[in-house]
Amino acid sequence: MARTRFSKLLDETGALAFVLRLRGRAASPWLTVLTYHRVADPATAENVDANVVDARPEHFEEQVAFLKRYCHLIGLDDVLAFRRGAPLPHNPVLLTFDDGYLDNYETVLPILVRHGVPAVFFIATRFIEERRLFWWDRVSYLVKHSRREAMTLTYPRAETLVLGTSRAERLAAARRAMVAIKSHFDLDLERYLEELERASDVTISREHEREMVDGLLMNWDQIRLLRKAGMSVQSHTRNHRVLYTLSEAGLRNELEGSKRDLEDVLGERIGAVAYPVGKALNRAPHARNAIRAAGYELGFTNGTGTNPVWRFDPMDVRRLSLEVDVEPSYFRGMVALPYFAYEPHTMARNEW
Repeated sequence: MARTRFSKLLDETGALAFVLRLRGRAASPWLTVLTYHRVADPATAENVDANVVDARPEHFEEQVAFLKRYCHLIGLDDVLAFRRGAPLPHNPVLLTFDDGYLDNYETVLPILVRHGVPAVFFIATRFIEERRLFWWDRVSYLVKHSRREAMTLTYPRAETLVLGTSRAERLAAARRAMVAIKSHFDLDLERYLEELERASDVTISREHEREMVDGLLMNWDQIRLLRKAGMSVQSHTRNHRVLYTLSEAGLRNELEGSKRDLEDVLGERIGAVAYPVGKALNRAPHARNAIRAAGYELGFTNGTGTNPVWRFDPMDVRRLSLEVDVEPSYFRGMVALPYFAYEPHTMARNEW
């Protein structure tokens, strides 16, 4: 909270604007990459996972206008050129969007086009192709709609999730359910989701799921239109699995499979991947090797921070995560000075 207050003070005195103008006159010491997932009213996510809403449409447009005024908004081609030895423009910022939500097309794209700003959209291909709910949205839906006060699981281990009756209790239960997907090595995801359906006593029919997905995720035609509008479309794997929890065969399916899916749809080479759940691969050399073997030149994490140009790691491109209703001064502060981005936001979120 101290950094939040300090950034507000600096913003009110004009210091942040001064720093950004100064940075705009000299070679940048770092590359800043921002991560979004959804841009929407959190109330529209009441049946799924509201935590992936990172900005309201009006706030996102304000953020884009601010970035365009003080920063050089770049595209993926600029980062690829930098990787190969070209200089970055002054004060560079790259906008990225993970997963493939429909509001990226309906809300985000018009704002980007209106301001003449490029961005990168990382797509988890299996959910688009098969019209399936993202697994975190499925987990949230099951927990929210269960009439039980506890869920008893037998896979991947015996466990009881206490649901309770309050929003806070159910949010905690959903997070615990997701821990297995994010951390259990070589988890059979479909079996686990079926186990959650059984334990929650909630069933999502394929017809209902398809109806939900059509109102929640983009389709391939809309993704093609993103590309036609000048945006970059890249890989977010097939099933949004945490890479270091996968076997070698699982890694190949996620990395090579999603790359092939996108290349077949778009008719162009895919050179970048954003790691699901965003963790860096410092302790997972087998995953880093698999990324290179699949033919990717860039790998994006959500490891908080900017990227110093003198020690840029193309397989660990760090990004700054955002939260819905973040204070405008804090947003400006973390763009102007990376120091501010190292403190987790403590803004109240509109959850459930």
